[in-house]
Amino acid sequence: MSRPLITRSPASPLNNQGIPTPAQLTKSNAPVHIDVGGHMYTSSLATLTKYPESRPSEIGTHAQDYTLLYEEAKYFQLQPMLLEMERWKQDRETGRFSRPCECLVVRVAPDLGERITLSGDKSLIEEVFPEIGDVMCNSVNAGWNHDSTHVIRFPLNGYCHLNSVQVLERLQQRGFEIVGSCGGGVDSSQFSEYVLRRELRRTPRVPSVIRIKQEPLD
Repeated sequence: MSRPLITRSPASPLNNQGIPTPAQLTKSNAPVHIDVGGHMYTSSLATLTKYPESRPSEIGTHAQDYTLLYEEAKYFQLQPMLLEMERWKQDRETGRFSRPCECLVVRVAPDLGERITLSGDKSLIEEVFPEIGDVMCNSVNAGWNHDSTHVIRFPLNGYCHLNSVQVLERLQQRGFEIVGSCGGGVDSSQFSEYVLRRELRRTPRVPSVIRIKQEPLD
């Protein structure tokens, strides 16, 4: 009776007794698990990339931007992903992601300890810092008044005892987030500026109630 022929595998070499030894895992022969519609399949990178012209060999390529990702989804016929990407693109084009927002600029300079100034809408500043509301109303001719609604470099800590950290903390507690910052100046005059924004939340319109005059019945 002849012994069955044992196929040799380069990944699992035979020992002295002719028994396959455990495979030495490498980047090429390590198992790769693929989820296709909820069904798990196991293969290896070497198998998937054996034929460069095949579609599986291109799995794992990384898209650098929307266009490349869209082309990959189209190539692999991923319809749900294509629909979501097209919807996202339409939303971008119609400006749905350009939501209205409120902005304030905080400027901090180490003059005589620390000098903090604010630029932005007056009513917005009064909302966040109500302790300076009277100053805003009674200083019509001040130099920091840009117009009737906005101020430029209002000296905030000249009218309330807050440092720069406390100012930024209060703004973030009111829903603002820092979206940009910069600094500059010379040795004798340094400054840092922070741009903060807060999205305007749209409140649903409440339908007006129409009151009907009731007439007494005869």
